[in-house]
Amino acid sequence: MHTPDGPERYTVSAVFTRRPTAGEIEAINGAEARASLESAHYPRATLKVSDRRLEIGNTSLEELAGGLAAVISGLLARISATDEARSHVAADEVADHNQREAQRAASIRELVDAIPLSPIGFVQHSEELGLARLVTALLPSTLGTEFASRRYTVTAEFTRPPTRTELTMIDGPTARALLDEAGYTAVTLKPRDRRLEIHDTNLAELTDGLAAIIAAHLAETTQAATARDTETAAEATRLAQQEEQRAEYIRTAAAAISFAAPPEPGRSVPGQDDEISAEASELGEWEDEGGSAAVS
Repeated sequence: MHTPDGPERYTVSAVFTRRPTAGEIEAINGAEARASLESAHYPRATLKVSDRRLEIGNTSLEELAGGLAAVISGLLARISATDEARSHVAADEVADHNQREAQRAASIRELVDAIPLSPIGFVQHSEELGLARLVTALLPSTLGTEFASRRYTVTAEFTRPPTRTELTMIDGPTARALLDEAGYTAVTLKPRDRRLEIHDTNLAELTDGLAAIIAAHLAETTQAATARDTETAAEATRLAQQEEQRAEYIRTAAAAISFAAPPEPGRSVPGQDDEISAEASELGEWEDEGGSAAVS
């Protein structure tokens, strides 16, 4: 610059007083700044943020001193004020959102706490299968908002792992008939490991009676499953005893069978009895090892 071959217009870099925010960078590099320069009669000048610097392109020191610098300063002041106001609005919106979320969570907590998880009018024994608590983390994230569905899935934890027999009975025909009779025709139960998924329902419905019906159903399921398992065990014991009696009969009957030839009347050969006994013993050992004998 200021040489015979120097450019008439060039880029001048200026250091910001602080690092600009994302909103300020977007405004400086965008159409707002472009329009401000054109309205101030500096249509050829350009602005670009580069980290903590402002690159003022296609200008000169003389143009900056003649008024462009003042225009840029005013522009930055307006952009900064607008961004600060926008930040305050955003902060207020975040605060309002957090407050609404806290109120929503509190109302959901009240609904959850009001749901009876034990059979009404009965003391639930420790060995009975029941519901310990609802898993609030699995409730729909839109619950309590205008976008919430009227019916959804509610998940509850069992008080203990269900037995195999109980798992087959929880969502069986008895449960279906019980729900239909109580008017909950859309509701379905689905056990999954240590949790029970209650499909197509809502917290209000559970509070109004559905939870109590499910709790009573689980208590009855424990009794029915225990009775069935006891009956199954007794039947298994009876069958085992029958099998043992059958095996004992077969052993006794087989032991009574002899393949030795009877002695001829009035004839006795010295040493014959000992020989027959030894042969029978050898034959028995051979049959025990998997052999077979042909008797003639």
